Amino acid sequence: SKAWFIYVQVNDTIQAKIVRHTTKEILEHISYLEHLEIIPLLSKPSRWINEIINSRREELSSSFFNDGKFIDHIEWKCTGERLDLVTMDEETYNYIIEKQVCDYLANWFQEEYSLRVLVRVLGTANEPEVPSETINAGHKAEVLEIKDYGRVSRQTGKRDKRNRELLEQQEPIKLYDIQEGLKAVVVEGEVWKKEISKIRGNRYVITYYLTDYSDSLILKTFLDTLDEDRIKEGDWIKATGNLRYDDIARELVLFLECYIPTQKKVRSDDASQKRIELHAHTKMSAMDGLCNISALIKRAAEWQHPAITITDHGCTQAFPEAHQASREHKIKVIYGVEGYLVEDDKKDSPYHIVLLACNQTGLRNLYHLVSISYMNYFYRQPRIPRRELEEYREGILLGSACEAGELFQALLNGADEQKLEKIAAFYDYLEIQPLANNDFLIREGRAKDREYLQQLNQRIVELGNRLNKPVVATGDVHFLEPQDEVYRRIIQSGQGYEDAEVQAPLYFRTTVEMLEEFSYLGKEEAHAVVIDNPSLINKMVEVIQPVPDGFYPPKIDSAEEDIIKLTWEGAYKLYGDKIPEEIKARIKRELESITRHGFSVLYLIAHKLVKKSNQDGYLVGSRGSVGSSMVAYLTGITEVNPLPPHHLCPSCCYCEMVSDPSVGCGADLESKNCPLCGNSMHNDGFDIPFETFLGFEGVKVPDIDLNFSGDYQSKAHQYVEEL
Repeated sequence: SKAWFIYVQVNDTIQAKIVRHTTKEILEHISYLEHLEIIPLLSKPSRWINEIINSRREELSSSFFNDGKFIDHIEWKCTGERLDLVTMDEETYNYIIEKQVCDYLANWFQEEYSLRVLVRVLGTANEPEVPSETINAGHKAEVLEIKDYGRVSRQTGKRDKRNRELLEQQEPIKLYDIQEGLKAVVVEGEVWKKEISKIRGNRYVITYYLTDYSDSLILKTFLDTLDEDRIKEGDWIKATGNLRYDDIARELVLFLECYIPTQKKVRSDDASQKRIELHAHTKMSAMDGLCNISALIKRAAEWQHPAITITDHGCTQAFPEAHQASREHKIKVIYGVEGYLVEDDKKDSPYHIVLLACNQTGLRNLYHLVSISYMNYFYRQPRIPRRELEEYREGILLGSACEAGELFQALLNGADEQKLEKIAAFYDYLEIQPLANNDFLIREGRAKDREYLQQLNQRIVELGNRLNKPVVATGDVHFLEPQDEVYRRIIQSGQGYEDAEVQAPLYFRTTVEMLEEFSYLGKEEAHAVVIDNPSLINKMVEVIQPVPDGFYPPKIDSAEEDIIKLTWEGAYKLYGDKIPEEIKARIKRELESITRHGFSVLYLIAHKLVKKSNQDGYLVGSRGSVGSSMVAYLTGITEVNPLPPHHLCPSCCYCEMVSDPSVGCGADLESKNCPLCGNSMHNDGFDIPFETFLGFEGVKVPDIDLNFSGDYQSKAHQYVEEL
């Protein structure tokens, strides 16, 4: 090595000039050595630091504390190699901050004794610490008795100019790399939260929470008026100031000296010809994908990509939202699935495969294959047998998928060319992905290095060219931005992945980023796999509507007649032959809306499910706005009576409505005997309008939430199939 760092364990301090002399001597005698640093390690550093302070107190006083004016107000606390200057005097505190005494003291220990001492100042108040009160808009905050420590003096003249030059010229440090002891720190990021607190003297402390998505940092400043505060939540700023430990926040804080507004760094796709992503996962790829469906489609539209593909693991749940987003952002969506291919019914490890619907026939076949993968062939994953795929392949384009695909696995396992050609012939197009996506193969010892991964991708390209199969470069997108990998890290850690901390860069790449990823193929071939071939696939796919417009409920013969009959039977059972006109009108209005809009079958299914569960000895809890439907109450779907408060005689069915506005519901009514038969009447009615459930026009599709017993839920599912 051309650089040496020598750590020397010592029992006493060493003068820095001796260390410098020794360093010079060694460098002169070892010609190839370019850098040498000798670091003395004291066995008990705090003891020696205290001795140095006591023995050289007069010198320290004159050099750093204005000839002793402030030194008497300081308590020196040394822990290990950290020295805290603790003061209760505000003037002393501000002097230390403004004169940068901590920095000068740290340099002094380094120059005099070659000691690396972290020096910081802590302000403590005489009164007990009181949490600051956040000021909310429109409310005057109480003036809190808090010492104004950490005040940053106003910047004027040369210093302000120097700070602005620093901000304009110096690159910001990543917040992840922030640590105590750094000088002239420049940071940049988004203000994601702001707090304003009023302190003694009618002044304000403003706390900003800044993130650059590598980490977050607290910024603080003190202002005389809120008019001086021009930073808003969501702003991007570049800031500089003093970085030190704050005894109130109990963490590192940047005390703001100067800032300038900046623009949020957003990736853009500036290529003249755009790529198309043919392999992307959304949140519907359970415990794996992180892309918000609409955000992914919006980003593709903003980048002016011709289309974007959805290929979630084994499901099509993203399709409805994707369709809505495609209309909103005027971009074509290719609907697909990353499925699990197996040989017949074998329970071997499945291969990944991508299925893209290229027309409405293909969409129907895709839905069929997904359905049977769960209903008939589920084993750890929803599997698709090859014979089923071959039978329902019409209108579907098959892609060879990622490293877990059949073709890539055959390459890894050393299959001969004949077998590779047979495998590739099964697919409509072949996929290759960025090398970093498959770095885990190197860590696992299944691939030698990046060069070997390049060779595998090159062989797939050669195979595609030989068989006249388009080869496409895909990103296997799992999250939108590079920094979003941290969320997938968390998810995978929770699932027990040992390498969760080493995430592949599965973010949505621009055209230029993808061209750079595959530059080793040569300019022409890279352009083909990144732009030309995905465009060719896109042309094979029609614009598809995954969910038809309109309402398509299940069909049960005579559902409308049954629900009308059940409702009136329930009404006559409760209220007798002479149902009050007010109740009759409510029932008629609800039934008219339910039957006219085709909702009868949904009510009937809910009625049958609740009835079946109750007959089998299990209660059912209904929740939500279904409690506002009188029809649901009369057919036994809910136990909530939505009528206004009333007394009801269970013996003779006498009903007395209560119009007292002070009574909110039947449960608040006083007990009363029936004036006709003398029996105790039942109090009921929760006064909920029907519009709460189906809207003012009565056209909202009913959302009936039923909670079945955990023991009975699977049987309820089976009964749905029977219905």
